[in-house]
Amino acid sequence: MKKILAIILALVMVLCFAGCGAKPTAKFVISDAVNDAVLYEFEAELSEGATAGSLIEEYLTENGVDYTVYDGDMIGSIGELEQDAENWSVYWACYYNGEYATVGLWGYVPAEGDLIEVKFEESTW
Repeated sequence: MKKILAIILALVMVLCFAGCGAKPTAKFVISDAVNDAVLYEFEAELSEGATAGSLIEEYLTENGVDYTVYDGDMIGSIGELEQDAENWSVYWACYYNGEYATVGLWGYVPAEGDLIEVKFEESTW
């Protein structure tokens, strides 16, 4: 009987420790939609108050990728792809879970399992 209890206790402890180590993540895809190319794809661990913008900044900085921020809440450039802030013929668009963003990257706090897409697009207007 003691062996069975010890085995059950050991299994419970293993399951508890396995669950404690799992941190919530969101998936990020940065792409050049003009040339149909994925530039960067990564998962980021979510921490309290981290925004999509801060997680992208962290990734780009860690990987030595130059970028600029426009108007404090939008991507101006990533690498050599820069939006046309004068005519808006090309720009960086954001999508959260497949929907066009109505909130900038630094205003959006991702949840577990979110898909954040940042796409370099041509204007259709």
